[in-house]
Amino acid sequence: MSTLYRDYRPQDFSQVFGQNHIKITIKNELAANRLAGAYLFCGPRAVGKTTLARIIAKAANCEERKDGEAEPCNHCPSCVSSQEGKNLDLLEIDAASNTGVDHVRENIIASAHLAPNGHKYKVFIIDEVHMLSTAAWNALLKIMEEPPAHILFILCTTEIHKVPLTIISRCERFDFKRISLADTVEKLKRIIAKEGVEADESVLTAIAQNSGGHLRDAESLLGQIIAISGKKIDSEKAALILPKNNNREIIELLECLSKKDSAQALRLVNNFLDSGVNIKNFISDLVELVRKILLNKVSPGLAENVGLDFGENLELKINELQEKLSLESLIRFALRFNSLAGEQKNAAIIQLPLELAIIELCLGEQKEVVLKTNYPNPEIIASSPKIEKKTEIVPAENLDKIELKEGNSVTNNELEKKWVEFLIKIKHLNHSLSFVMQNSKPEGISDGILTLGFKYKLHSDRVNQAEIRDLIEKTLQEVYGAKLKIKVRLDDSLVITPRDTSEKEEEKKVEVKNPEGNSFINNFLQSFGGEIIS
Repeated sequence: MSTLYRDYRPQDFSQVFGQNHIKITIKNELAANRLAGAYLFCGPRAVGKTTLARIIAKAANCEERKDGEAEPCNHCPSCVSSQEGKNLDLLEIDAASNTGVDHVRENIIASAHLAPNGHKYKVFIIDEVHMLSTAAWNALLKIMEEPPAHILFILCTTEIHKVPLTIISRCERFDFKRISLADTVEKLKRIIAKEGVEADESVLTAIAQNSGGHLRDAESLLGQIIAISGKKIDSEKAALILPKNNNREIIELLECLSKKDSAQALRLVNNFLDSGVNIKNFISDLVELVRKILLNKVSPGLAENVGLDFGENLELKINELQEKLSLESLIRFALRFNSLAGEQKNAAIIQLPLELAIIELCLGEQKEVVLKTNYPNPEIIASSPKIEKKTEIVPAENLDKIELKEGNSVTNNELEKKWVEFLIKIKHLNHSLSFVMQNSKPEGISDGILTLGFKYKLHSDRVNQAEIRDLIEKTLQEVYGAKLKIKVRLDDSLVITPRDTSEKEEEKKVEVKNPEGNSFINNFLQSFGGEIIS
């Protein structure tokens, strides 16, 4: 039975979607008649490796291709015989089915020494070449070391790490990428136009998203949908074949997380489940979309470069979320949601792990909760069990209202005294930033502005980033109880005194035990992220 991916397999370079970096190079080599003796195509499945190999083989032996041209004519006897699989000088070998050395000797080495049958090249396309045995590799290497001028090898693999370096070094290597969502949709549009099928672009986008950058998968899905829908495809019929896409629901959930609205987020999750959403697929889609936003936050456009494209309809919403969420929040989201896959297996209530993650992330978004006591010295609590311990939990949003001093009230003596505590707190929040701050020198406070000296421009540039600057100033406020701004000064002659940021001594200072000898308050602080302020 005819299938779409076979019927619409590209027959020349112009019909190949994606892989422009490869097409340009090979077309230039063909136009200049300077083909390499061997090519190595590596990359994911269903992205055009074998297709491009066949086009190269056809173009190399095209009888009507002129100098300076690269495209095969597709109508000369050589091109026609190649398209029909009858060209005796084009040998396609499936290494997965023929792994042994005897096959290599009989079908490749013996044939390679014979002149082509009326063509310029004898072309060997070896699919899944990584499956060859060690002996077969050694036999192939022998002919590839000194190949006859009329031989052209094109090796294709999805597992480049299994190909010996001795083979790789003798090939011109090309790394294939997954097909972008836009290119996949465009290919599907061309197919339905030729098939006389009507389909909403939203359906084609959904097919492209579900294919994950594998064009053959997209064409197969389209074929199934056409079979069930006929000449007019709508979302309802497409949904019978396509798995449900959860991206819109996920964006709603992330909107709630960005607002720290755990109650609404929990309601959404349970509504999704009631409507039939598969929790496992939902979590998988959630991790993928968070990864998309995270990569774009690190560098705009990075997500598209690694094949994470969700189409125009969702990009605006994703960009809005990207602006609302900090890099630290996105990292926390990605780590927490990624851990749900393991927790889900043993969950007594299927949505409980996700619900707990949502609550943790909403609480974690707040600044540290502060444990406030009415005693000047916490040690009094431990030594006086009869004293009534009056404590209150102060919400993080009220932190600025609690004994918050002006920045210029912090003396340079206080600055120096608590600097190691500040470095330790930074180390917990951002480990790589901790290294940068240890290579800084606090030079004093004036008018609420702390001047930080740096010896290296790399470090000063990092601290000048808006998000990093905000993190440092928030941490300074927590440590010194005052609003402080920072100013960066670069001085390559600066002498930095190393600080000991080991936490053993700091832990001794803040650990307070209850009369029974248990670290009750210390455990409470660790659980709720608070600190004793008086």
